[in-house]
Amino acid sequence: MAAVLDGRVVIVTGAARGIGQAYAKGLAEQGATVVAADILPCEETVGMLGGDSLGLKLDVTDMASCAAMAQATVEAYGRIDGIINNAAMFGPSAVTEGARMLPFDEISEDAWQRMLTINVTGTWHACKAVVPAMRAQGYGKIVNISSNTIQLGNPNLLHYVVSKGAVATMTRCLARELGPNGIRVNTLVPGFIQSQASKDIMRENHAEGITDAMKSICSLGREQYADDLVGTAVYLLSALSDFVSGQMISVDGGACFTGM
Repeated sequence: MAAVLDGRVVIVTGAARGIGQAYAKGLAEQGATVVAADILPCEETVGMLGGDSLGLKLDVTDMASCAAMAQATVEAYGRIDGIINNAAMFGPSAVTEGARMLPFDEISEDAWQRMLTINVTGTWHACKAVVPAMRAQGYGKIVNISSNTIQLGNPNLLHYVVSKGAVATMTRCLARELGPNGIRVNTLVPGFIQSQASKDIMRENHAEGITDAMKSICSLGREQYADDLVGTAVYLLSALSDFVSGQMISVDGGACFTGM
């Protein structure tokens, strides 16, 4: 049986490590040709994928960098079938100090703007970059990544929660606007992932109890890991979801329930 992503070219931003790396690996296992893009080096991810994969330097805050990513993908493979807009600011990295957990009125102007620039403007830039190729072929899948913090209303992370709420509303607007072009746009909504970024932010903010708190509200009664997201990402990028657009799909083990 053919893998569900055979023949599809998919970009994963923020793919150098962690959750983005898990997406890239899972998509490749389902037959996708994966373009791993990140501000950090992607050699490790590309080495894991094998086959005809590509690693690209990407700064989502720079529209020219996003446009170059799309151009390099089209030059290499002739098309762009999908993108996972995973690049975001959360835990500390080699590039940013990450989100500090603070009361909303103690968040600095610089920290607020940096969060919105990476998480919101960066997602917008990446969408703008890939849509021309998708329009030209009359088909495409955009998967934006939000967070169930927008449903929980987590305190002391207002800049992060607001940024992820903006990503979810961006999805709905883009789904309406791009649907006539055959482009589906959806939001994948993870819970609290046991990633290095999460461990770092808990350690930096002396908030190690978050893991137990999130486990306690999860219907499945366990921690969540990056691999738990992969199946839904594959679905959203495959033909199986061709009549799904503008949706927020929670993948958090039943921590949050939405809709009726």
